[in-house]
Amino acid sequence: MQQVYYANGKLWGALDTAVNVGGATRAGIAFYVLNPHSGGLFQQGTVALANNNVTYPAIAVTQSGRGILAFTLVGADHYPSAAYTSLDAKIGAGDIHVAAEGVGPDDGFTGYNPHASYGTRPRWGDYGAAVSDGTYLWIASEYVNQTCTLSQFVSSNFTCGNTRTILGNWSTRISRLVP
Repeated sequence: MQQVYYANGKLWGALDTAVNVGGATRAGIAFYVLNPHSGGLFQQGTVALANNNVTYPAIAVTQSGRGILAFTLVGADHYPSAAYTSLDAKIGAGDIHVAAEGVGPDDGFTGYNPHASYGTRPRWGDYGAAVSDGTYLWIASEYVNQTCTLSQFVSSNFTCGNTRTILGNWSTRISRLVP
């Protein structure tokens, strides 16, 4: 699991998994809310979005049991974007919300050409995090915040206005959410 959280007497966790959504296999997230004493399940399920992938979940929960699942959303409808969903031990996961929409394609060494025959899922989001400060839930997720392509970067003498690095064009979005 990417991250496990103990709150409200429950153990909350999530991990990457393959899901069938919209008739296709995509990267998705499996989540679990467990009783830490018996191992029994309060809730389990998946998060997925047709034509897209949700990757590398991070989870945080308040002591009252209001949770958030942060991840990177990437696919046919979204350049790599910072996204999240609510999480509840009784209801499960809510709708997917985008905290920061990606504005350009991934072109760094950390991903794969999304239009290539060997796949459409870049390796994105493994630096995400989530935490509760007792009042708010904070999430950090990867996304692309600029449109400078690798060829533009090279032709601009490796500057592009200092909006990217040589090995990748990703950024980290940090968001404060009210549970």
